[in-house]
Amino acid sequence: MWTYVLFNIKSNLKRKENLILIVLFIVCEIALLFILNTKSFTESPYQTSLGISIASVSQKNDPKLYQEFMDEVNLIRQTIDKGEQDGKEKNWKSYCEYKVKVSVLEAQWYMVASSMPNDSYFEHADVIEELRKKYGLPDLSQYEKLIVQKSNNDINLYFCSMQQARYFDYLLKHELTPITYSYVDASSVSLQIVRYILPVVLPLLVGLLLFQQRERRAKTEKTILTISGVKKKYVRWNLISDVLFVLLVVFLPILVYMIVLVPFKGVSNLIYPVLYYKPGFTGFHYWDTQGLDHIELVASGLTNMSVNQFTTPGMELMPLWQCTLFVAFGLVLSTIFYVLLITVLSKLMKNKYLSLLVFLVVLGLCSFASPLGNMQKINTFNPMSYRDFGMNLLGTSYFGYFAGIVIIGLYSVILYLVLKWCAKKVRV
Repeated sequence: MWTYVLFNIKSNLKRKENLILIVLFIVCEIALLFILNTKSFTESPYQTSLGISIASVSQKNDPKLYQEFMDEVNLIRQTIDKGEQDGKEKNWKSYCEYKVKVSVLEAQWYMVASSMPNDSYFEHADVIEELRKKYGLPDLSQYEKLIVQKSNNDINLYFCSMQQARYFDYLLKHELTPITYSYVDASSVSLQIVRYILPVVLPLLVGLLLFQQRERRAKTEKTILTISGVKKKYVRWNLISDVLFVLLVVFLPILVYMIVLVPFKGVSNLIYPVLYYKPGFTGFHYWDTQGLDHIELVASGLTNMSVNQFTTPGMELMPLWQCTLFVAFGLVLSTIFYVLLITVLSKLMKNKYLSLLVFLVVLGLCSFASPLGNMQKINTFNPMSYRDFGMNLLGTSYFGYFAGIVIIGLYSVILYLVLKWCAKKVRV
């Protein structure tokens, strides 16, 4: 079997049309990496502090306590000014310490100002308290009686501050430097290519590389399918060779980029933290989007988060190497799905150009029906809602990673069964 698989891969690599496509693909990747690297120098790796609102605080209840509170607020504002200056001067250790301190104070204040019961709604409150004690920060709960009216809205701000506190504490513990969303090194190059190029290019690449296979294999199939015991295995052999061929075209250049970039920036950022949406990773879960009519994105390191989702509970930290492996697994599954789809269409349609057109139109319409901000539950079953598994894993999509693995896996199984039926019923 493997002899036949390797023969198919080598023959695909030798075709002039395929070589031109591969070269164009690599040129696009190199151009993208150059653009991202240039862009990363102008991006800010840090975020503006949310601040502590004093609108709901009144001095009537206790003027002396109110003055103590205002003194604390002024100290926090001075800390913010110094911290922002540290960021501009790239004193990253001092900056990260500042971000932890301010984020802890903000999270603590939002717990105090919210009318939600602390033990039920505030995730990682124990971590916030540990960090408060570690850095010797004041206990803002003593000023609770100054608040005139509490609000439920502050719980969303708590999640944002809590995540920032844990994020920058992680950087300090692992002695990591804050990086920007477009940052490119040996650790991040694969993620950058996956989310910027492959969601659009991968289906095009599969369609253009494989749409001529039926015509090329026609004579071979007539001979092979007459051999006893081979017919059942032949479909599987072709599928394996086509999938491996596409994966070789996709992953080999990425591996080369990683090796080339190692001497320049190393691989220390393999443990860099990214935020991912845990409920969507562990279960069939999608975002509650009632009342939202737009998405506003904000960068947090390598994570481009939706503001609506960034303030949602359930965001957790994952090291970059784990994120890369999970996204790569989703990419392999997507490749299998695309290969199966174009292969089935080529079996059902005599004209190779028609099969390619139908392939591109179907995927294009599915992509159009499920844009980034789509909020319709029906698109849970749209395969193109999972065209970017990095988007699904890191929480920029309203559809989770686990759902994508299940749905794409299910469609792949169905297409494989159809392909086996085609091998029996449809003439070569």
